Amino acid sequence: MDVNNAEMAAAVSPVEPSTSPTQPPPCVLSPSHGSHPPTHIPNRSRHHQYRHQFSSVSTNSSSSSSPSSISSYFSSSKSLASSKASSSSSHTDSSNSHTREETLLFRLWRRARKAMATIHHYIRDDKGAFMYPAAYEVGNPLEYEHRRYWTRSIFARDPVLSYDVEKGGALYPGPLPEQESYVWPKIRHGFFSAYRRLFGLIFLTNLAGLLYVVFSFSGPGRLVHLSTAVSANLLVAVLIRQDFIVNAIFAVFALTPQWFPLRIRRWVAKVYEYGGVHSGAAIAATMWYIFLTVEITRTYARAVHNGAPASHMLSLLLLTWVPLLILLLILIFTIPELRRRFHDQFEASHRFGGWLAIIIIWVQAIIMANATRGEKSLGRTLAENPSFWFLIIISACIIYPWLRLRRVIVRPQRLSQHATRLWFDTVKVGFCQGFAVSDRPLFEWHTFASLPEPDFKSCSLLVSNAGDWTKKQINQGPHKLWIRGIPRTGVLRIAPIFKSVIMVATGSGIGPQLSFLLACGNRLKCRLLWSTRSPQETYGREILDLVNKVDPQAVIIDTKKTGRPDIVQITYELYKNEEAEAVFIISNQKITRSTVYALESRGIPAYGPVFDS
Repeated sequence: MDVNNAEMAAAVSPVEPSTSPTQPPPCVLSPSHGSHPPTHIPNRSRHHQYRHQFSSVSTNSSSSSSPSSISSYFSSSKSLASSKASSSSSHTDSSNSHTREETLLFRLWRRARKAMATIHHYIRDDKGAFMYPAAYEVGNPLEYEHRRYWTRSIFARDPVLSYDVEKGGALYPGPLPEQESYVWPKIRHGFFSAYRRLFGLIFLTNLAGLLYVVFSFSGPGRLVHLSTAVSANLLVAVLIRQDFIVNAIFAVFALTPQWFPLRIRRWVAKVYEYGGVHSGAAIAATMWYIFLTVEITRTYARAVHNGAPASHMLSLLLLTWVPLLILLLILIFTIPELRRRFHDQFEASHRFGGWLAIIIIWVQAIIMANATRGEKSLGRTLAENPSFWFLIIISACIIYPWLRLRRVIVRPQRLSQHATRLWFDTVKVGFCQGFAVSDRPLFEWHTFASLPEPDFKSCSLLVSNAGDWTKKQINQGPHKLWIRGIPRTGVLRIAPIFKSVIMVATGSGIGPQLSFLLACGNRLKCRLLWSTRSPQETYGREILDLVNKVDPQAVIIDTKKTGRPDIVQITYELYKNEEAEAVFIISNQKITRSTVYALESRGIPAYGPVFDS
């Protein structure tokens, strides 16, 4: 029951955007309440024409604008109240009270606006905090262009300028459309995600089976069925995490032809959320085990009450309660908040707790078989029990990866204080595969996507500073690391079933994207978007050359110059401009989930790691 930690590079912290002398000055925008895009979008030449005239246009537009917002209304009210108070000193108590109330109202309004401004609206997983201008409110196309790009990011508090405007890049279609509904996308793409649907299917099937066993069997027959159900669900939970099973699943689903309807291919691409099967089977096994524990405890209580010799029942009772406590402890650490805060304890509970639970269940199965065998031999009784064979397969799945545990030589290539590249000259990997590495194999493992060499006989890993372990590898430069098992296929393996895709990466997430694009060559139409801090200084010229090789028109955003960009808006524009069928993003957990939801809730197929391992 070993679970690997999928570690993706975190995006850099937002910085204030810098404005070069040749760059247009910032445009201070007031959000408007219109949400419809303008009816006319200028072409590339007109964009450059307006770009040179921006200074004068912004000045005229700002001077001609009228204070129609609520804040300006209260500002005018406050000024009027102050002037009246200074011009006359003979106001009545009622007028003074009115002035105080008006001032208090203004202060409350100002504090409310300040409080709202400090709330990260990515909590809503939506872009609702920024309102795009309606067509009739745009007096000049250039003003609209800057309003489009000076959008409020769902990942930062302040508006930032996108890379495309800074370099005068090509124009893309209009702003991200509004959601048709706020509640339904939360239900459809949140509560009923593919991961949770798989989980619900497994769990509800087991719940129906449990009700059938409880109401249809009693005595030894019920114990046998409960024990079999526990071991069967544990087998499913362990098998679905095995590298060779995962690779086989991706290999089969990746055979989906591109001429299939897009609706079917969108559903097939969700295969990477197979973790719902693991969690559903694990929780179902715990549910079955709770009823098994209750049944064994009741049997022991009846035996003691009837005065029957039940010496073997006492040992069986102890061996039943201990695994139950272990399983409950594992489930407690899977709570998302605890899992994030105590990830090392989460891994330890899964690894050592899982091993201990399987060992005790083995002993429990043997004692139960010996207690119920009657005139049969113990070996025959075990052979006729399905739980015995299930436990054999579970044990083999747990032991096999550790039989392939080995320590390999690593060539570290320190790229900067933020990133390093680890070369493995003896590790062979396949298409879109990665593997786990560790310097303490019993305690922590970290999974990375690999960049294979053209012959696929060696590879490298791109590691950026995202925690204590990665910082240690960057500063010290490891020369030997442990690896185990076989390389595992990742989410990008399913991308070729689409005709055209947008590949999005932040930070060292460019590693998996480069691995995929280098192997694909020209077989797939794609466009790459990479947002990171100082790409050349952080990752070196060699990585930039690889990016330019896989996509000469790649959009590279230097967040040190522009601040953290609006990934959702720029991705949408690339998606529309390239007429793509899907978007694949590799980033940290927050950006990945927010971007995938923001796009999927608007009908755009988007995929990224689910961070469930």
